[in-house]
Amino acid sequence: MPAIDFSDHCNYWAEGYPALMITDTSFLRNPHYHQTSDTPDTLDYRRLAEVVRLVHAGLLESANR
Repeated sequence: MPAIDFSDHCNYWAEGYPALMITDTSFLRNPHYHQTSDTPDTLDYRRLAEVVRLVHAGLLESANR
């Protein structure tokens, strides 16, 4: 995936630490990302909550294997 190495997790991987990256593709999707217009009112909290719910469920499922 292009630009995948822009995130902080790559620094951990480079040093041998496990890291998990969960992304919504940030600036590839959100024109406000890291701009002065990147304010709480530009976020989609319904979708954010759904992502948190699904990641949590996936981690629980993984832990139970």
